[in-house]
Amino acid sequence: MPGVPGTILDIPRAVRLIEDTLRSPTNRKVALSFQRSSAARPTIQNLEILLQQNITVANFDGVIGVYLFDLQNGQEIHFAMDQEQEISVNPDVAFTSSSTVKIPIMVSVFTKYGAAALEDPYAAQILDMILKSENPPADRLMESLDEFRGPLIVTEDMRKIGLENTFLAGFFCSAEFPCPLLEQINTPANQRVDVETDPDPFNQTTPSEAGMLLADIYQCATTSGGALIAAFPDKINSQICQTMITYLASDQIGVLIEAGVPEGTQVAHKHGWITEPSSGVIKNISDAGIVYTPGGNYVLVIYAYHPVQTIWEPVSTLFAQLSQAVYNFYNVPTQ
Repeated sequence: MPGVPGTILDIPRAVRLIEDTLRSPTNRKVALSFQRSSAARPTIQNLEILLQQNITVANFDGVIGVYLFDLQNGQEIHFAMDQEQEISVNPDVAFTSSSTVKIPIMVSVFTKYGAAALEDPYAAQILDMILKSENPPADRLMESLDEFRGPLIVTEDMRKIGLENTFLAGFFCSAEFPCPLLEQINTPANQRVDVETDPDPFNQTTPSEAGMLLADIYQCATTSGGALIAAFPDKINSQICQTMITYLASDQIGVLIEAGVPEGTQVAHKHGWITEPSSGVIKNISDAGIVYTPGGNYVLVIYAYHPVQTIWEPVSTLFAQLSQAVYNFYNVPTQ
């Protein structure tokens, strides 16, 4: 809840009045002066506590990682919880990236082709990959990077901008026609033994790295700075980064992060979840996006895993509640 307006003592004026009264032999009363105070804003530490309380109240007993980056001042919230207990994020927790890994694929296509990726067939394939979340266009795009090593090219590009826990180690293909694992990739995140999220050996990331990549895209689009332009100065520019944001804004599903913000709020994001073919069970749900609001823009990333099942309705509602809490922090509701 937001604070409420109040009153504060005008201390400098009060000191002068009290001094004058003490010097007077007859005037022994002081009328102190008060000023109207505005409502105090909650701190980002308050927000972090609120987010963790939301997870506890929701009784989510799997593993959840949350990363928030303030695009105005660089402040961040970064935490993970396992069975409702906070755990270390140094190194961060490895999660199956599922369809959120299509953001790195899109980035790699632009780092190779530059402005040429704005034309078909690449433009149409990127749109299908992001908007429809289809895997075949993602495979076609990676094959265009390298017919055999496309996923590893994406991984190498992520390494160039400092993301050591984000990788693709194989094409998507399909359950009927599986593709081979091209390389077994070990990272600081997936070598942790204190937390288990059963991350897919084909594609992984962490909440913080997914968030940092989005922050780089935003910084590139708005200031022509950041790691992407520094690493790929001949291919990446602000126009291309703005195009990537436009693609991500086309992913409109009305749930997860989007469900926690008012209708019409721009959310440039990529969601993801994996349904096991044999059982239909979902164990991983994720959403990573840039949120544009009147009170300030921010990156919000949430990954959740449960060893048995991330039941859609309570878990998707939890994502929306976390998103709403962050939105209200930046846009304090009026009394």
